[in-house]
Amino acid sequence: MRKTFIFLFAMMTSLSFLQAQNTFFGTISYAYEIKGENAEMMKMMMPEKMVVVYGEEGVLTYMDGGMMGDMMGKVVVNTKTGESFVIKDAEKAVYVIEKEDMEGVEEEADVKVEEVEGESMEVLGYKCNKYQIETTQNGETVTQYIWATKKLKAPNLDIPNMPMNNGLGYTDKIDGFPLIIEVAIPNMNTSLVMKAAELDKTKPDAKNFKRPEDYETKDFSEFMKF
Repeated sequence: MRKTFIFLFAMMTSLSFLQAQNTFFGTISYAYEIKGENAEMMKMMMPEKMVVVYGEEGVLTYMDGGMMGDMMGKVVVNTKTGESFVIKDAEKAVYVIEKEDMEGVEEEADVKVEEVEGESMEVLGYKCNKYQIETTQNGETVTQYIWATKKLKAPNLDIPNMPMNNGLGYTDKIDGFPLIIEVAIPNMNTSLVMKAAELDKTKPDAKNFKRPEDYETKDFSEFMKF
């Protein structure tokens, strides 16, 4: 359970730093599909979708629905203040992320990327090319596939507190913005497929990337106690 939580948290944070061509400000929703022998068990925990909101002030990521959605909260990266934090509305709390808090997520990984020639598909009206990514970390190799379009680009963010190259969900070696991600969940014999289901180019309000003033501030170590 804890390993799955950390894996999904890494997916959320890494999606905050996708890069491609035309800068995109707005909201993109990824629908989840679970495949494999543990699919039914995982569906009980998994949310229906993951939402990423890109603005000029930063990026907000959250999961909608399910047990994991309630546990994760909203991950916010604010480029104006240079801070990262998790908002838990149910607790009226903000968990501030410091660099040392992400050391377990940002472990060095050997990432190999290869574009699969001759394979493309259209997602939400955007042509996507297919990439195979092999990530080796702590002696374990995970293969994932990404379908990415060159027509979109997330804002360029540089926040030292967050993982930037853990091989989960993105890599700066891919020339495109991922619209489909398929990756094996470690030690579960199960694959997670995330497919872009909705894309809204409405520029978000700056308040989305600020700490709620009436929420209690807590250490991120408290967030990870479960």
